Amino acid sequence: MKVDLGDVPCSGYEPHQFDFPALHAGLSQTVRDLLEVFVESAVTAESDPAANRFCQVIIVGHSDRVDTPGLSTEQRRAQELEASQLRAESAQAWLFNELFNRLQAQGFVPPVDLTSMQNVDIQTIACGSADLVHLVPNSEQQRKDNRRVHFIGMVFTPGP
Repeated sequence: MKVDLGDVPCSGYEPHQFDFPALHAGLSQTVRDLLEVFVESAVTAESDPAANRFCQVIIVGHSDRVDTPGLSTEQRRAQELEASQLRAESAQAWLFNELFNRLQAQGFVPPVDLTSMQNVDIQTIACGSADLVHLVPNSEQQRKDNRRVHFIGMVFTPGP
């Protein structure tokens, strides 16, 4: 049986900010509660591999447009792609660290790295500025809305 964990956007990065734990600290309690479902789903799946529960999380990184004068189109795209990749990788590291620490605290042997996980898959996708919330941002808040990561997840469990 497939259970959709949803699509949780986490926006509000400052310019040149990539640190997801810092962003997480400032997210609303509602968003943090939604992310908690992702963490606990991953912990449940990884804690007992024989139970045939699997969790997949895709973290999509986004950036705002780079409007720096003097840069070529290619340079702008490269900066946008790099920023979105760094955000996605930081969010991936945060999720893995949460999973590792909780498994260890519960007496399980946690995986040593992402490739060692048996029943959890955490992938990243960098979108650059290809999917802007505000195509032509007219305020810093709108630029922060563009600078974000999305957690998209699902859990697979044995049928009834």
